[in-house]
Amino acid sequence: MNTLLLFAAATFAGGDYQVTTRNIQSSGQARSFVLATPTSGATGKPLVFALHGDNGTGAGMRASLPLEAAAAGAAVFVYPNAASNNTFEYFSAIGRSREVQFVRDVVNLLQAEINIDRNRVFLSGFSGGGTMANILGCRMGFPEIRGLAVNAGSLYPIDGDFTYTGNGGVSCAMPATMLLWGESDNTPNVSYATGVSIRNNLTATHTCSAATAAFSPTPCVTYNGCQRDVGWCSVPGLGHSIWNQAASASWAFFNRQSGGLAPVNQEIYVDSLTNGWENFSWGVVDFANTSAPHAGNTAIRFSAHSFQGLSFAKPGAAISAAQFPEIRFYIRGSAGGENFNVSLQTGSTLHTNVPLAQFVAGGSVAAGSYREVRIRIAQAPMNYTGSFERINIQDATGASAGAPQVVFVDTVALIAAADLPDALFASGFE
Repeated sequence: MNTLLLFAAATFAGGDYQVTTRNIQSSGQARSFVLATPTSGATGKPLVFALHGDNGTGAGMRASLPLEAAAAGAAVFVYPNAASNNTFEYFSAIGRSREVQFVRDVVNLLQAEINIDRNRVFLSGFSGGGTMANILGCRMGFPEIRGLAVNAGSLYPIDGDFTYTGNGGVSCAMPATMLLWGESDNTPNVSYATGVSIRNNLTATHTCSAATAAFSPTPCVTYNGCQRDVGWCSVPGLGHSIWNQAASASWAFFNRQSGGLAPVNQEIYVDSLTNGWENFSWGVVDFANTSAPHAGNTAIRFSAHSFQGLSFAKPGAAISAAQFPEIRFYIRGSAGGENFNVSLQTGSTLHTNVPLAQFVAGGSVAAGSYREVRIRIAQAPMNYTGSFERINIQDATGASAGAPQVVFVDTVALIAAADLPDALFASGFE
């Protein structure tokens, strides 16, 4: 249950905020966070999480990093309290997983309550909280997290949640990231040398050039040619603490990422599941099948009978049909004419369920060759305009195990509205 505990008002230069302390249940734990909402309203504004260091509190982080003053009412801010011992559990796989779920739970709560823009969720943090922010950015990835501003926080894998690539990058879909570090920071595991190493990981991940451009405030820079922005604030004389200009630097970096508000296309399966999507299938499904891929090295092989389903899920991270009005993938049959339904689902609620063949190029699944599937969610026959967390492709024959339908599915993606010039007409508006 979400309980309102405290109400206060805070005034900063350029913006007033209402400040409350909230409780929420997440992953079976009672969690609390300080919430600062602009008195000018929250609708359509970005959401920024700021995570405290070891032995800290959300209120302490709010006092140490004056992001609200820098934003001047242009965003909603959340300052979480760690689940136990005033320290985020970035050092365990279960702690990392719980924090991912907590962020998603808070995003869902605030989208429902005050209509924040879930397409612009940012994370900041200091020390242990900065490490957790880096891990959340890695595990949740872009575009679910739009950008990071990390003050002296590390990045390292646990239980293979990411790997290092051949060029020194990391394997996860890291968002745009600014690192802020004191050149006199000699703290074990988060020293300045650690910061330089992580900066190098990020510039390799985003294939940046060695050249930089000045970024206000001095001495911050951004790297040129990056696929996603990498910012670096190397602060002379600063030890292990939050720089007195960190808030203005962080907000300027976040604001830079808000320049293009339209979401980008979101891949679901390309050789493997990506962008936080999970396998919720029931039946005989092989996500690593190497025979007959449409592109790349693998395709999903689905041997379906008895109403079994191939199911892609992003639990706790609702997808908006307005932001992603089309589902697109390729399907190849074995016998041809395979009969499936496609549905959208949230939790146990089935939103819509219609025959797949209506969306297949040529009107049916073909034997031995791929055909493109394009599903316009808001248009007939789906006619759905809400949000969803699962996409199901389900056997519609009910055939026995001895006579399954075998199909291959590949290159699954959500297509953003910006890439569909006619998508504005899907809901009937002109």
